[in-house]
Amino acid sequence: MKFDLFNISDDRIEKYLSENGFENKFSIIKKTYYKAVRPIMPLSIRHYLQERASRRVNLKDNFIWDELVNIVKEKKTDWNIYPDGYQAAVVLTHDVDTQEGFDNIPKILMLEQDLGFKSSWNIVPYKYKIDQGIIDLINGSGHEIGIHGYNHDGRLYYSEKIFNDRVPFINEAIRKYGAKGFRSPMVHRNLKWLQKLDIEYDASCFDYDPYQPFPGGTGSIWPFKAGKIIELPYTLPQDHDIFYMMKKKDIEIWKKKTDWLIENRGVILLITHPDYLTGGNIDLYKEFLNFILSKENIWAVLPKDISKYWNEKLDK
Repeated sequence: MKFDLFNISDDRIEKYLSENGFENKFSIIKKTYYKAVRPIMPLSIRHYLQERASRRVNLKDNFIWDELVNIVKEKKTDWNIYPDGYQAAVVLTHDVDTQEGFDNIPKILMLEQDLGFKSSWNIVPYKYKIDQGIIDLINGSGHEIGIHGYNHDGRLYYSEKIFNDRVPFINEAIRKYGAKGFRSPMVHRNLKWLQKLDIEYDASCFDYDPYQPFPGGTGSIWPFKAGKIIELPYTLPQDHDIFYMMKKKDIEIWKKKTDWLIENRGVILLITHPDYLTGGNIDLYKEFLNFILSKENIWAVLPKDISKYWNEKLDK
């Protein structure tokens, strides 16, 4: 079983990491935006500007980039890369950006529990009030806590000095909440700097997502080794992309991409936000969970468990 195919040293993966988001490159405009403009901009205006920008993106409705198809064809395998003969894996993750989102965790968690799913909840440790009761609910229900940056101000990767200054506080939160993994706010990323965190995995990359502040992608629908950590790229567009950027009222994109990932033995990794899973959106999320349940031979797994499994296989 040649898991070296899923190692960052692979030439093709390395190419896409270096050209499409291995390290963020903050322009003067981006620095000005994250330092001075974004902190005072109302969320409604940010959503409006994001929606305007999204009109320039030329993307298939199934959210599958042509170059991604070519990469997967080259690397696709019929090997049994998952345990117990599973054909694909599904990993549910949530980024909890605001106090409202944090307070909404129990409702979404109970929905998942009722359908037999568990997920990870990536909390921002230095932004809002963290209710220990909700933390205990997450842990007591067998779900997972991850750390989502420092305070979600968009400046974590503004400079290496800022990143280094925040590392001790992020590591303190990792220890406090027993987290194994990390995701950067707004999926900004620098896999070299992330080696300084006391984590087993990172989840700040994606296979392909043109809607992010730093777009591009790894070109991988599988986890891979990045230095000391396992990288878990998300492979389905975020709920924010679907519901706010593209203004969709259905989950056909999630369904089509999921079918393609199963066909190619990929990892179905989704980011949703309890901040956005309100009103009709939570019903759409429930529809997606039931869609997954309709599939056979799918491994529903927590991020910490698939990263541990992948790391052990890479070491063999």
